[in-house]
Amino acid sequence: MTYDSIVIGAGLAGLVAGAKLAREGKKVLVLDQHTIPGGYSTSFTVKNYTIDVGLQSMDGLYERDPKIPIFEDLDVFYNVEFVHIKTGYYRFTNSREDFSLPDKREDAIDVLIRQFPKEEKAIRDFFETIETITTHTHKIPRTKALQAMIGPLVPILYSSIPKWGRRNAGEMLDMFFDNEDLKLVLAGTLLYYSDDPYKLSAIIFALALSSHFKGGNHYIKGGSMKLSGHLANFIRENNGTILLGQKVTKIIVDKGKAVGVEYVSKKDLTATPISVYGSFIIANASAPQVAFKLLSEEDGKKLRDKIKGMTIGHSTTNVYLGFNKSLQELGHSDFATVVNDPSVFTLKDVFSNHYGDYTKRNYMFIDYGQIDSGMAPFGKSTGIISFIDNIESWEDIDDEQYEQKKRDIVEIFVNRLNELIPGAKDFIEYKGIANPRTKMRYTLNPAGTSIGFAQTLSQAGMKRMKSKSPIENLHFASAWTFPGGGFSSTIWAGWQAAAEILNKMKD
Repeated sequence: MTYDSIVIGAGLAGLVAGAKLAREGKKVLVLDQHTIPGGYSTSFTVKNYTIDVGLQSMDGLYERDPKIPIFEDLDVFYNVEFVHIKTGYYRFTNSREDFSLPDKREDAIDVLIRQFPKEEKAIRDFFETIETITTHTHKIPRTKALQAMIGPLVPILYSSIPKWGRRNAGEMLDMFFDNEDLKLVLAGTLLYYSDDPYKLSAIIFALALSSHFKGGNHYIKGGSMKLSGHLANFIRENNGTILLGQKVTKIIVDKGKAVGVEYVSKKDLTATPISVYGSFIIANASAPQVAFKLLSEEDGKKLRDKIKGMTIGHSTTNVYLGFNKSLQELGHSDFATVVNDPSVFTLKDVFSNHYGDYTKRNYMFIDYGQIDSGMAPFGKSTGIISFIDNIESWEDIDDEQYEQKKRDIVEIFVNRLNELIPGAKDFIEYKGIANPRTKMRYTLNPAGTSIGFAQTLSQAGMKRMKSKSPIENLHFASAWTFPGGGFSSTIWAGWQAAAEILNKMKD
């Protein structure tokens, strides 16, 4: 059977690309090794608790947010409910500071000035700078024309603000501020983008931070699976096909062009592969997997050369919790809480902390019970503790050691959460954990990363891989390509891949 497009992977970018192509009347096939669609944008239910494996909050949904026209075109707003997180952006706490940062720009500025009055001018200048950076990137005409909607983000950005295109986030914060705690506060959600502020692109940092203050924080009621599920249904309703539990083993290349794929059922990996053909192939899969496993030695050489030496982004470990009561009964009132260990005195301490003692590692706690999340039965709630981790910490141990380590890590962070919210431990009815090894198994992403290649200066912006691969008619739609990792970025990556293919189909 022949398709207009075959999508390898039903992660968020793959689903967006497939949905757009299906909407335009193209014959689409989506294949995924997992039994449910969504990749990192999915959830599971245990003991009546729905656990979101990826989304903790979503930025944007302001007037110029690039996701808006995408969501409008794919009927998202008619089928998915977005809950505004009214508790603000996040609470930051260490032994020296403890306050909540609002998610509206002017309110955040006021709070920060009250906390750090000597830095008032620097605070105002910093917010003006990140606003300027974001404004330059979002000068995209609101039109139904596909190219107008995706826009040339990076060329505009880097030609307009070359100063910050050469700086990392740590340098940016150092240039504005003297107070180290203020720097740590503003780098509070770093784990979403990087493990080291002195490697993360300043522009990526500015974009991520500013977008939260422009549109506030939102959550998808019922979990990110609601969005993934809608996109999957949208593909089916527009005559597309989604086959789950099917692992792609090869991309078929003929005379330099990608023309199809081979796949087998995960239930029987030894079975004879099934071959299907398509005019375009979209890889919603990691670039290393495509280069080293799905393409032949000869066909994959150009891609391997292109990604040679590129650094893979960090991973995280999540501790999932189900509470038999709302933590509001204990006086807890924040959706997101960033906890920095007292031993982290400066921004330069952050990187080593991320790979140090688990009892002192910085972490973030998300309390879904603060909103109408639809994630737990009435009167109960769910929560997630997230912290940066690496695959090396979970390798080279036998099964018994592995299971014991999972129990130990859960216990460490449950006790730390109990220090943050006294009595919380007594409310816990369910405990689970997903580490880099878990994430690598379910997503096939090297090292269990969710951000693809790290957003360093040498790998961000125009230097990042684009949707079009060195193999003709093979495109990428994932966190591994421009614009990079993150909920909003992967949505855009999928949209961009579909745009390029639709334009090619017109030629």
